This record gives sequence, C-alpha cells and structure tokens, in this order.
Amino acid sequence: MFPNAFAPGHATPVLNLLYALPSGVVYALFTIGTAGLAALACRFLSPLVRSRGLPGQLDVALRTTGSVMAALTLTLAFCAVQARTQADDASRLVHAEVSAVAGLARLAERLGEPGLAIRAELAAYLHSIITVEFPAMAERGADPATRRLADVLEEAVYAAATTAPPSLATDLLQQVDGLDSAREDRLHAARLGLPRQFWILIGLLVLLLVATGPLYEPQRHVMVMLAIQAAGIGALIGFVFLMDQPFRGQIAISSAPYESLTHILIHRIAVAR
Repeated sequence: MFPNAFAPGHATPVLNLLYALPSGVVYALFTIGTAGLAALACRFLSPLVRSRGLPGQLDVALRTTGSVMAALTLTLAFCAVQARTQADDASRLVHAEVSAVAGLARLAERLGEPGLAIRAELAAYLHSIITVEFPAMAERGADPATRRLADVLEEAVYAAATTAPPSLATDLLQQVDGLDSAREDRLHAARLGLPRQFWILIGLLVLLLVATGPLYEPQRHVMVMLAIQAAGIGALIGFVFLMDQPFRGQIAISSAPYESLTHILIHRIAVAR
C-alpha cells in the first residue's frame, strides 16, 4: 500500500503503474484499500480480543482510535505541506532553467551569424529535454543523449566566446555555466521525494489504526463506521502520494515552458536565416 517507502528515484513496477493511473483511480485504490483493511480487521480479529464487552471497553476503544487518528492526520497534513513545498521548488527550478536557456539564446542573437550555431544547438537540446529526458528523468535520471547535446552546446559557446568581444564573451561563459547548474538542479529535484522515514511512519500509524478495529463489536454499523473513517485517511494518503513526486503522475509538472521556448527559438532562427 505504501510503495514510496522505497527510496525516491528507485521506482518499482508497482510504483510506475500507480503513477501512470488517473488521479481518481489512485484515490480510489488508497481509499478502498484502507477502508477494507479496517473493516476486515474488525470482522475477523475481534474474536481474539477477550476484553470486549467489559465496562469501559468502548470508551477505551474510542480514545485509542481517536489518538491514532489525530497522530495520523497531523502526520499526513505535515507531509502534504512538505510535498507541496517540494513541488513549488521543482517548478521554480524548471522556470530557472528555461530562463537560463532564453538568456543564452539572447546572447547568441547578439553575436549575429556566429550565434546561429549556438541557437541551433539550443533548439536541439530543448527538443531532447522535451521528448526524451523530461518524461523519464524521475525514474532514470539524466539522459545520456541529452547530456551529450549539452556538452556540444557548451563547446559551441566556448568556441564563439573566443572570437566575441570581451564583455559578451564573459556573459556567454557565465550564462552557459548557469545553464549547466540549472540543469543539474532540475535533475536532482526530479529524483527527490518525501524521506522514507515519513512513509514508514504513515504505514505504522495506519497499522495501529487498523489494530484498533478488533476492540469494537463486529456489527455491521460499527464496521461501516470504521471503514468510512479509514477511507478518509486513505484519501489523504493518496493525496500525499500524488504530490510526493513533482515530476510524475497526472498532476506532475509539465514540459510546457520548454515547448514554448522551443517554438520561439525555432521561429527566430528561421527569421534570422
């Protein structure tokens, strides 16, 4: 139920399948899974609890369930905030890289004819990011072909800088260094997620919540109540799961900024020629 208990960046087939599903299906799986566990635990494990029916037993059960629910809800709320912050940071890194590419394209445009080669390499580099690296970087990291295009681009900038005016050459070298840093930051962010310890804690608290089920009489209305309660927790877990990996799933950060810049760059190259 908690595939992200494994370290981020080391995806399992189950994890890949979950992220490929629509968000509504993911919510349904987590909701139904936790609700089913809670109801089944009450139904089949309650005979093992011999203290059921004793005076004060219901009060103890309610207090125990309430305490676990409170701890689990607070933990999930904290994880949701962390995941959202992480997604916002990743989005900023994407826009920072796009800005670095756009800045390098503007400098190449100032070079005139020698800058056309740099702009062509930039277009090829962006195309490789969009079609090859970006869709799979959360699972596989850097793409070797895209890395080679980045190296070719860097070499083209260094070659152009040798014949450019000193001030423009300095700007070119600084910009290509900034682009390389932005690329590495984006690749690093793509493999980040909530620490494994958070998912272990969530899993333990869910097991504790399920373990309170046998404290109740296995009557239909009681099992329905426990299932509804657990379903709410399952929905929260599904939300945290979907937010955990900012570059994966149906609500992931898209490559749209790169695509927009590519269209602009290709148009300007065509006009310059």
